[in-house]
Amino acid sequence: MIRPIALALAFALLLCPCERANAQQDTSAAPMKRTRTTGDLRLTYLGNAGWEITDGVTIVLVDPFLSQFARWDPNQQHAERTPNSLIEPDTALINRHISRADYILITHGHTDHALDAGYISNRTGATIIGHETAANLARAYEVPEAKLITVIGGEDYEFGSFSLKVIPNIHSALDQKHYYNNGRGITGNAPRGLRAPLHVSDFVEGGNIAYLLRMAGHEVVIMGSMNYIEREMTGLRPDIALVGANDQRREIYDFTGRLLRALGQPAIVIPTHADSYGNPNPLPAAVASNARFVAEVAAASPRSRVIRPEWFKPIVIPARTCRPTPGAPGCAGLRR
Repeated sequence: MIRPIALALAFALLLCPCERANAQQDTSAAPMKRTRTTGDLRLTYLGNAGWEITDGVTIVLVDPFLSQFARWDPNQQHAERTPNSLIEPDTALINRHISRADYILITHGHTDHALDAGYISNRTGATIIGHETAANLARAYEVPEAKLITVIGGEDYEFGSFSLKVIPNIHSALDQKHYYNNGRGITGNAPRGLRAPLHVSDFVEGGNIAYLLRMAGHEVVIMGSMNYIEREMTGLRPDIALVGANDQRREIYDFTGRLLRALGQPAIVIPTHADSYGNPNPLPAAVASNARFVAEVAAASPRSRVIRPEWFKPIVIPARTCRPTPGAPGCAGLRR
């Protein structure tokens, strides 16, 4: 489990037209105990599209990729990788930040989403949920079958302390929209029979999914790409949306506006997959893109609040005190 770094952020959250609550970043210096108040939800950004989400009892990881931070360590030497290069999880970085997990959600099979999952599953006993490619990549690390749940999109599963809707999705439009014919061999499915250590080329997409996680009374839309299928998002009413937000979103028509309207203008929008792959000194273009995303949210959904996540600094969202009404955004905004 992650040890939070002290940080405070408070704001007023309009949960229904006449009720308010506070959301803040956790200021505790110790790990959250299993007895945390029911209804609170804690989200900790792990970098790239990675998250830890917990109600204090169950810990769900999303696309954990702690290994990305090794690239920026000045004390390590890093050779340029090719598709034929061997690639392994950075176990020291993972061990530093992850000690416990119950489930790992994988949105697709590229290295920046699936590389660390097998090692974390074996270390913590967490169950991996994802496409067949995610399962085959995990099998390469000898993750047992009992710890794999393969999905295809459309499932809506009950797990007791949470439920999970699996949302069909599509990948970001890389290479100026030539993603599916870019010749780089990053689409398709990973076969069974792989054995670690794996090559970069083994980590193909394998299809793409998003998730709706229902936990502690909250509903969280989770994206791992800068793209979506609008009809699959329409009618969902999350109070929290983790939106793939790096500059690849600009390849998609009215990316932010269509998404937030489809989701009923969620109260809280948190950009993800927008941290320059762990670069502590992002390029000015990346900083500008992140600022544009905030402006896009303000234009499309003025009642939504954008929280810019910081690595390993937990965000605590308090209990919802009302439920959204179908067709109306009653619980889906913030008082500014």
